[in-house]
Amino acid sequence: MQSPSGKPLPRRAANDTPPGQPRPHATYWLLAMVAAMALATAATLWWTLRQTHVLAQPHQQHDLWYVSSVHNELARVSLLARKVRAREASAQDLQERLEVLLGTLDTSGRGPRVSTQLREALPEAAQDLDSLRPLVERWSTQLAPLATQNGSGNTKAAAAITADIVRQSDPLLDRLRKVVATVHLFSAQEANRARQQLSQRFLVLSVVLGGLLLGTALLIAKLVRDTRLTRAASQQLAQANRQLEVRVASRTRKIEEGRALLSFILDTSPSDVVLAEVESGRVHFINRQLTERLGLKAAPETLFLPELLYDPETRERFTQALDRYGQVDAMEALIGENNPSWSSLSARLIEVEGQLAHLLWGFDISAHKALEGQLRELATRDALSGLLNRRAFLERSTALFDHCRRHGQPCAVLMIDIDHFKRINDRHGHQMGDVAIRTCAEAIGHALRDADLLGRLGGEEFAVLLPHATADSATVVAERIRSATAQMSLVSPQGQPLAFTISIGVAEMAAHHAGIEPLLVDADQALYRAKATGRNKVLAYEAAIGQS
Repeated sequence: MQSPSGKPLPRRAANDTPPGQPRPHATYWLLAMVAAMALATAATLWWTLRQTHVLAQPHQQHDLWYVSSVHNELARVSLLARKVRAREASAQDLQERLEVLLGTLDTSGRGPRVSTQLREALPEAAQDLDSLRPLVERWSTQLAPLATQNGSGNTKAAAAITADIVRQSDPLLDRLRKVVATVHLFSAQEANRARQQLSQRFLVLSVVLGGLLLGTALLIAKLVRDTRLTRAASQQLAQANRQLEVRVASRTRKIEEGRALLSFILDTSPSDVVLAEVESGRVHFINRQLTERLGLKAAPETLFLPELLYDPETRERFTQALDRYGQVDAMEALIGENNPSWSSLSARLIEVEGQLAHLLWGFDISAHKALEGQLRELATRDALSGLLNRRAFLERSTALFDHCRRHGQPCAVLMIDIDHFKRINDRHGHQMGDVAIRTCAEAIGHALRDADLLGRLGGEEFAVLLPHATADSATVVAERIRSATAQMSLVSPQGQPLAFTISIGVAEMAAHHAGIEPLLVDADQALYRAKATGRNKVLAYEAAIGQS
């Protein structure tokens, strides 16, 4: 990874924290500690509340309440018994009070602390309380039938019962007073011990709550610090983003300027440049030079490079080279469809925006090709007559001779020479001799077919190769040439009329002719024989051999 300036950025480990930014692991540990302390606080608080609830329960199951309740109820029974004796209360009221005392005594066995404490601290008082129940039951049973009846007999019985109650309740009340005092002292000690335990538990709870408060404060401080660090990091990041945006904008501007400059250079370049995708043919860039050479008014949206090539064979070689090697260098080809012109093309297969594309550039070599054609023409044509020179005639006639032999076709050669050409030069000058040569070349050319081959071998000597022609048909052509030449009339610079004739030797390809040159030799012998026998005639090689 690189920075906007192009320098590689320093690598950082995955668990490294940038400077000035909060460390997430410290926050996690702090949160875990606060959660643990909160759980400990909740457990301690539950424990304390439970103990407080126990202490807040009414004293119905305590020894002090039990003994005090029995003492008070027994005192009321004793007082009411005295009132019954004094006839200030009824037996029914005493019966009801006895039932209340009996109900109080029924709770003696419900709480395990009551019986245990009484028996361990005051065994005699516990024995008195145990013996009080059957006694109260007996009083209640005896008094029950008397409470519903009235009479003197009942009054005496009630008096006897009340006397018994008063007699036995007084000593019991004395003993119960002592038990109440003892149990009260014991309960005070137990309450003090419970308060001490509760104080210790509240102390533990305070420590835990203090730790929780401290952890919460640390967490708040950590969160505040992290917030500040995050804000500072955000500001640094925002500043870095602004700097990066400035750098990116500057780099983008430079890239755009470079692209614009490159496009201007390529657009004004005298060479042809085009960049187009391979599959879709979408044109990414094409300069004005190539657009004008293709005869287009505007840059095309799609263009396939092989379609630029005019010649199918060249197009196939171009495509194969690109597919195989990914490049083509300096391939000369005709480009354009309507008015093709020569260009030296080079191409590369590259990737643009994830797609394969062809980058092609070329140079117009039309003038070079025209000059090359002119040089080729000068190298193969005779400057005076415009016909093939000796070397070019021999090269092309050799190929045509081999073609006829390979396909079993006949072939004939004419050797033509102007009669008394030296006399023309001597009498009328070399200029007139040149006119005679050009006139003879034109006469020969008019008498030949397009497939025939005509050349000037040198001086006033011409040669004609007639493919698919026998000696007889070649002789007919030769006669037509000789007759046309004899009928031509020229005028010398001095105004004198000038006429000339030609002699022609004919030879047909035979089995003993290994090439074009032996055939030309036979035709030349026939020509020599025609000149020796009077000139202005056509003579075949077989006839010439026969005359010799």
